[in-house]
Amino acid sequence: MAIDRTEAARRSWKTRRIKKAWIAARAAEAASKAALEAYCSEHGWKVAFFEGKTGAPRTGIVDAVAFRLASGKPDQFELRLIQLKGGKAGISGREIARLKEAETNASVKWLVAAFDGDTLHLLPEGI
Repeated sequence: MAIDRTEAARRSWKTRRIKKAWIAARAAEAASKAALEAYCSEHGWKVAFFEGKTGAPRTGIVDAVAFRLASGKPDQFELRLIQLKGGKAGISGREIARLKEAETNASVKWLVAAFDGDTLHLLPEGI
């Protein structure tokens, strides 16, 4: 069986090109997360990222949530829905509209979690 070296080289080049782009995207994502965490920490915010079990980002418009207690008001808090961008990625008008829609559709409810040493009790029941 003859080996088509030209085709093999083409496949190898394509694989390297795709892998290089994937590695660059992951590096930009990691750098963006680190920068956001540092900024939030410096300004009194806590941040939570939405990602899958493997650490892959989810597909929704909101990538992270930043939150903190309102200054001087211990029973009020501030919340920010965040679309995280990295590298050379830009933001589109459509993405801004989706973020505004996510803010409008956000649901806030109360919950009490009490642990008695054996069982976690949630009031009202469940999340």
